[in-house]
Amino acid sequence: MDNLLPNLLSFPPHPPPPNPMSDHAYDSGIRDQIDYVKKLSDSKLLQQTSGGENVLDVINPALNTVPYTFILLANLSALNKNAKGIDMEKIWGKSITFLGTFDPRQMRYLGDQLSSIIDAVASIAMSKRQPWAAIAPIRDALLRLDPTGSMLTTTHLALVKLALDTRTYSPIVPVIEKFILYFPGTSNQPKPKYICDMNLNPTQFITPASGLTQKFKYQEVLEYFLYSGMVFIGLNKWELALQCLENAVTYPAKEGSVSKIMAEAYKKWVLVGLLHEGRLLSLPRSTSSNAAKQYHTLAKPYETLAQIFESGTASRLKAEADQGVTVWRNDCNTGLVLHVLAAYQQFQIRNLANIYSKISIPEIVSQTMSAETGSKLQSPQAGEALVQGMINRGELHATMSSSPGHPSIVTFAVGGPVLTEADMQRVLGAATERIHTLTKEIKQTDRMLTHDKDYIKFIQKQKKNAKQGGLVDQGISGADMNMDWGDAVEDEDIMSNLY
Repeated sequence: MDNLLPNLLSFPPHPPPPNPMSDHAYDSGIRDQIDYVKKLSDSKLLQQTSGGENVLDVINPALNTVPYTFILLANLSALNKNAKGIDMEKIWGKSITFLGTFDPRQMRYLGDQLSSIIDAVASIAMSKRQPWAAIAPIRDALLRLDPTGSMLTTTHLALVKLALDTRTYSPIVPVIEKFILYFPGTSNQPKPKYICDMNLNPTQFITPASGLTQKFKYQEVLEYFLYSGMVFIGLNKWELALQCLENAVTYPAKEGSVSKIMAEAYKKWVLVGLLHEGRLLSLPRSTSSNAAKQYHTLAKPYETLAQIFESGTASRLKAEADQGVTVWRNDCNTGLVLHVLAAYQQFQIRNLANIYSKISIPEIVSQTMSAETGSKLQSPQAGEALVQGMINRGELHATMSSSPGHPSIVTFAVGGPVLTEADMQRVLGAATERIHTLTKEIKQTDRMLTHDKDYIKFIQKQKKNAKQGGLVDQGISGADMNMDWGDAVEDEDIMSNLY
């Protein structure tokens, strides 16, 4: 191995040259190194140094990602073959470290290899009967490759499935809370000259051709949004769950048809809307009229439950929930319905803030009803525990005080929680960062849209209609133009080019 190390460590140059390498020089250098390492047999890559060291202990994966990748794969292959001298725990540790430290610029050239290592990590975790142990390293690899998280990959779907299977939700939140803007195989994308260009959009280097993702079927895209919503449901993060489920509910489909996955997402969306807003939410404006009709038909029991939640009594809500128990069970929504029943009285308590500035616990107990039992709470102590829990979870902006011999008093906060100056600075800073990121993504999607053949056809059709109607052509931003450009491609699935 000693005679191989100089070549293995030759790229990138270390220490770095005074003047950074051009993209052309970097691209040429890394391709030459990959070609060199690929020609080495596994037996050579598994050799130890003259000092008896494992070469994985010698090479820095963050600096020399290319050789480390192939040597790690050789070790994983030997482990899979039960070769002698391969320590599974050591290789597991090296794989975990690698997924959190590799150079993302070099990894753009090693998509197939990265996918193989991720698969191996998941397989080892399964063999250790600790499948959840693979979640954090796979998450780290995704965010390291694309910190924006705006590009959906097949690894995203595998990760969210693994989280659901193992009920390990929190570790994947940094991935699934990102807004998905792009899908593999986006058409009409200009091919980059060098994929090492660090100014590239992820759509230009995370492609099926690069091996960093595979092609998606539209059902798999829907599954990702549905499963992500289910993860947030498991964490009681209702707003984020709504966003994910809405992505599935409003997903473009041919002739406004609704798939089974979309219908499942809508049913959960209705229930989560109750938990977050306390009412039956209106479908987003981007939902086609045909899809809306199908949703209303397929989810009639859910909409009925929601309407009773809004304007009915606790006993009636409980009766409706009991009557539909088979429906909820068959749709795997029993847990959500139970959450809805528990939330009914909590929303009643919140609404008291619109009437009172202060109110005693006995008065709260007398003026609200539990939909879980269909009756009032049995004691002031139960009411006090309920209110205190809501305050502790941040669901009720209020304080509760008590004095000996007198009932506890709830004082509602005016205008919600009061932020300190430091908290306000953090909120403003985060909002500013999101705006900057969103502005950048809008510019990118605008560029992509202007190269989309279906959109170009739509604009041409609008201009033609404007001239025939005697209207002045105002370009793309014309105020009188119907911008529902998806309708211009009546006989095609507008997402078909993505798969």
